[in-house]
Amino acid sequence: MGLSVFSRMAVGFAGAVAALFVSGHVALAEIVPHRAVYSLTMGKGDTSGRFVDVGGAVKMALEKTCDAWITAEQINMHIDTQVGGRLVQNLKYTGWESLDGRQYRFAAQSRVNNENKKFMGSARSDPNQPGEAVYSRPKTMKIELPPGTRFYFGLTSWLIERARSGATRAETVVFDGTDEEGPQRAVAFIIPLDKNSGTLDNGLGPLVDRPGWSMRIAFYPIDGRGAAPDYEVQAVILDNGVTPKMELVFTNFTAIQKLEKIEALELPNC
Repeated sequence: MGLSVFSRMAVGFAGAVAALFVSGHVALAEIVPHRAVYSLTMGKGDTSGRFVDVGGAVKMALEKTCDAWITAEQINMHIDTQVGGRLVQNLKYTGWESLDGRQYRFAAQSRVNNENKKFMGSARSDPNQPGEAVYSRPKTMKIELPPGTRFYFGLTSWLIERARSGATRAETVVFDGTDEEGPQRAVAFIIPLDKNSGTLDNGLGPLVDRPGWSMRIAFYPIDGRGAAPDYEVQAVILDNGVTPKMELVFTNFTAIQKLEKIEALELPNC
């Protein structure tokens, strides 16, 4: 997967969100531009015990302009092994996506231990005909995108529509440019949150005191025939675009990305 599973799963689904039925009425919430800080900790490990600890932090900002959504993320993550080793990953990502979801620009820089990789380029998508991604780094190349391919933030709009319609399963094709493997098939399972479960009771204020869903999202190679996905995430996603918790499902363990601090950003005056 190019930048490794760590980079693709650490990039949060900042706006993967939808509206809920509340008290018999549809509560239509706008996605809120915001800045957030997350902690990274160890979740579950497998019986091998190969990985013993996870640490780090994620900083992200989701901004809206008059013509686009802009996402910026910085991930610093380390994973400790049973034999005393440590894998260190740092990732910086910036994405620009037009409000209609058809134009996209991306830049990602990843460092895993002492190995650096950079990806940069632009892409276009059309609902009825093939689109195209054009890379300028690490080398000039073009990749055809299937009709209707969704980009980083476009996935969120699609999940909004599907959850709003009451769907419990949804499938689409996505492309984010954080590696050179091209588009992927994304399959999401959606379950409304029980507001009485205490899942969202973290004292972070009104941006987090919202209805939402638990979403299991699996990513597969676009032409893959195997049953196992490349990677998965289990996310708590609110109806305003905030993701207070996400579990990153790796092969031998899981890592927990938990919201620690959040603030709203101003909407543009268009």
